[in-house]
Amino acid sequence: MISLTNMRTLALLLATAYVYMPTGVQAQKYADCTSAMNICKKETIRIDRAGGEGQDKMEADFVACFMNGDNLGMAEENSTWLTWEIAESGSLTFTITPNNRSNDIDFVVYRLAAKGSCKGKQIVRCMAAGDPPELAGSSPCLGKTGLKDGETDTSEDAGCSDAGDNTWLAPLKTVKGEHYALLVSNVSEEGPGFTISFGGTAKMPCEVEEPAIARVDPPKQKPVTPPPPPPLPDPVPAQPTEIGGRKVEVGETVKLKSRKIKLKIWDSQVEDGDVVSVFLNDKKVIDHLSLTLRPREFEIELPTGREHYITVFADDFGKAEPNTATVEIFDGIKTYTIDLVSTRSEQESLKLVLE
Repeated sequence: MISLTNMRTLALLLATAYVYMPTGVQAQKYADCTSAMNICKKETIRIDRAGGEGQDKMEADFVACFMNGDNLGMAEENSTWLTWEIAESGSLTFTITPNNRSNDIDFVVYRLAAKGSCKGKQIVRCMAAGDPPELAGSSPCLGKTGLKDGETDTSEDAGCSDAGDNTWLAPLKTVKGEHYALLVSNVSEEGPGFTISFGGTAKMPCEVEEPAIARVDPPKQKPVTPPPPPPLPDPVPAQPTEIGGRKVEVGETVKLKSRKIKLKIWDSQVEDGDVVSVFLNDKKVIDHLSLTLRPREFEIELPTGREHYITVFADDFGKAEPNTATVEIFDGIKTYTIDLVSTRSEQESLKLVLE
């Protein structure tokens, strides 16, 4: 068994070797706690690329939940740091979605010292669970991760061998004036980033409303005929919650410039007999399409309304579940490519927003 002293010595040697080893991996922006992206409100943020460990390669060493992993407690790998302040007390949750679904995304949440200093930061949540990439779509320890209502554990160690292991930890119970830092590490590979969405009842500084200004009533005037009411806005389609008895989970959001779109769909894995139908909101627009490695193209015009939902429903799982289809959307200006996963209990939906 390796002693703690020997572990620290080995970690220091590895860190030193990393500093002087010639490599193409460069420290990216937001790769240190001191240069973290500051979050001012609970919103969805996309990090397109993650690579390197920043300037301070030892600021996340000897982290407890990583000690049984291959990197001997070093939690920082292809890292991205985010920080925020709590303006109003409450719960805080977040969901991290890897850009590459087979990547293992781990994270550590720290409570920072007074005024948000990174010195003396304390770990309050630690997630190191993971599995080999070939288990993506079936392992409870790969895919989306974060802090979620209903979870009670505050730490998951490396691997996926314990009963109840998954990618979720309990929400934070925050107090006004506290500062936090989040380290997100892609331990699978350099390059692919992630999307993170915040939620909960706590508020950050940009969400706190300004005090109301005292109202001063204007002088009384003669009654005038009121103008006609403005036209009613276009109806907003309801977000789908269920199709064919299967739960629908809305994932990514795509912003479009045109109602006329071209949609391509194909099998993103192995051509094994998958058959799908495509729904626009609650209406089926493509029926029983056999997925192949060759994309099939369709032209679709979105109805009135600013928000719509594209859902891929698995009619036949072929030789193996889940059914993973790649969907490409072109609005005449930009192309978006997204993988949508369908199982026997849950379908993924894509939200479309017209700008």
